[in-house]
Amino acid sequence: MIEIHAHDVAVFENGWKVATVTRSGALKLPAKDGPVEVPFQVGDAVLVGAGGSIIVAPLSFDGATDIARKVIECDPRTLTDGHSLRALATAVIGFATQIVAPVKENA
Repeated sequence: MIEIHAHDVAVFENGWKVATVTRSGALKLPAKDGPVEVPFQVGDAVLVGAGGSIIVAPLSFDGATDIARKVIECDPRTLTDGHSLRALATAVIGFATQIVAPVKENA
């Protein structure tokens, strides 16, 4: 299990939290051809469940923009995917907090 260093920016009634990444790293995610290492950077937004599990993996602004573009272009797969909605909500809250108080990488 990989540890993601992040700063909570919003906590919700169901115990879920939006956080922003404070230290770069990478996640190994399953894929058809075997695990793939997916890097994440300082400032990426992440959604964490009440028990500490990752609901939305660290998402960059570019990644969120790509999802938003697919929604606007009416990509049927993205429009019907509940995960895409959670990812967009995570991005909006995570990135909006950085405009007010940017997160700096820990030394």
